[in-house]
Amino acid sequence: MTPQEFDVIRAAIKSAYPTFNIMPDKYSIQLWYRMLGDIDFKVCETALQELIATQTYPPQIAEIRAKCAEYTTPQMKDAGEAWGDVQRAIQKYGYYRAEEAMASLSGPTKEAVERMGFRELCLGDNPVANRAHFFKIYDAILQRKINDSRLPELVLKKKAEYMLNCAEQEKPAEIEVHTEEPEVSVSTPEFIDRLMKEKGLR
Repeated sequence: MTPQEFDVIRAAIKSAYPTFNIMPDKYSIQLWYRMLGDIDFKVCETALQELIATQTYPPQIAEIRAKCAEYTTPQMKDAGEAWGDVQRAIQKYGYYRAEEAMASLSGPTKEAVERMGFRELCLGDNPVANRAHFFKIYDAILQRKINDSRLPELVLKKKAEYMLNCAEQEKPAEIEVHTEEPEVSVSTPEFIDRLMKEKGLR
């Protein structure tokens, strides 16, 4: 949104909550715009209207971004629905058609199964434990995606850069391997005789 459009958002918040000291100076206004400026104006306006209609207290930046993300992010399946997709893939494709099974999955469901291993899920003899493990992984992936969907684009880009740098630093250092065979001295009689003379033994 443009600075002028943000002025409309700011005015709406201040008008809806006149007794609260919201964005009292230019620094707080700049911060709010920096954190909300990447959102489409119409989306932000609609999200703000919903928040104003349902909340007694003025919404914070995080609440506005979360509400906007609800409008713009595809609806994610809960862990139970995702596990149902995994069970159907196992029944339809089985152990020997793992690639086709993985192609039938998508999003966080596919990512969770990749971490666990599709073949391991097929052959696992404890479905209750597999289900619990899947739920834990899936929920963690889902929460990360939800959090990322709420971040300003610039923050998300910087976060990805920092994480990439961190991953590079954690890589084990390459160990230099010498493939050359060490030289082996041949103990000929002449060599031994010369060595003994050098050492004063003969």
